Amino acid sequence: MKAFRFSLQPIRVLREQKEHEAQQKYVQALRACEEAAARVRNASAELASCWSLLGEELATGTEATELLRTRAWCNVLELRLKEHASALEEARHNMDAVWRDMMLATRDREAIDHYHDKQRRAYDRDLQRAEQKELDELALRGRQLPSVLRVPQAVRQA
Repeated sequence: MKAFRFSLQPIRVLREQKEHEAQQKYVQALRACEEAAARVRNASAELASCWSLLGEELATGTEATELLRTRAWCNVLELRLKEHASALEEARHNMDAVWRDMMLATRDREAIDHYHDKQRRAYDRDLQRAEQKELDELALRGRQLPSVLRVPQAVRQA
């Protein structure tokens, strides 16, 4: 019997490659999301530090120009935090979209793998039937062989 050959193997390889690419894109999107989250945490910590500094300056009675300068810097940090927060939200949306693409690619690959496995099981069953048929024929020939090899009694007596 011929060796097993899956007729859709090129498509299977393409789907595996597509899934692998989708996984790589998901890893990149996840990394981008984590980096955006780190920027938000850093900006938030910097803003909290600025607010603490402004509170200390108010408590110690610092000059008005210095208070205005510190307050302006807090405003800048607030804007930066908002920008980082919106970038994080965008990164999360991108990560969700890439996740969906990866799930679709995985589903497509699994579908062709399922079909491959089904074809392989059918091939294995056919192979087993063919082998059993050969064994049955050998057994049948083995039963017929002694009668052919049997020497007639007249020949044995002579």
